[in-house]
Amino acid sequence: MGFKDIVSIIFDESELRGLNDLDKKEDIYQWILEHGMSTKKRFLYLDFRGEEGYEIVNFILDYESKYDIELASQKELGQLGEYEYEFLQEKIREVNKIISSKGYGLFSFPTTGDYYALFISILANKKELLQDELLVNENVPLRERYIQLYE
Repeated sequence: MGFKDIVSIIFDESELRGLNDLDKKEDIYQWILEHGMSTKKRFLYLDFRGEEGYEIVNFILDYESKYDIELASQKELGQLGEYEYEFLQEKIREVNKIISSKGYGLFSFPTTGDYYALFISILANKKELLQDELLVNENVPLRERYIQLYE
């Protein structure tokens, strides 16, 4: 699957203006992070240390509202908000236990910074999302150059 195909899974078609002008893989990678940061629609950016308050819960609620779906019950979201974790990946795994029953996952996009770029996608796209190395940087461990799904 091509890099631009992955972009079309992450973003709505209406958000892809200007992408056709990009021709290098690195440019598209940077475009994804910058576009996600500027619009704050598709990505949740969290410091490696974790979240402050209910950022993941609020992200899920916003996604549910935007697409008129239910990924988790109010009770599950309440428990998720109170979930104690040492490493953020643990909480992401808990999120995925909950929303995977609805066919969705919380994925982590590779970054070179000290933060996570998280997005929600349909699990039917899992194979396509996880297969391509997106970040070309020898200083980053190979596994972290790919989109990840903590299960």
